Amino acid sequence: MDPRANAVPGRVDTATELTYLRAGADAPWERPHCDGVDITDRPDLQTPYQRHRRAEYVSRVEGYRERGLI
Repeated sequence: MDPRANAVPGRVDTATELTYLRAGADAPWERPHCDGVDITDRPDLQTPYQRHRRAEYVSRVEGYRERGLI
């Protein structure tokens, strides 16, 4: 997963993330890829970093739902 322009490690752009989620899509930078192929549903192909980052994202999405933001 490549860093986005102006991304700061450890800081989440909640507004942009919620925009994608409210439109019914995952934020594209939170979907792991390998050689140009989306491997979101294949944790066996993901690096430990990609699995950790995806787990954090899924946790944030659950939190958004609990708070009624999406």
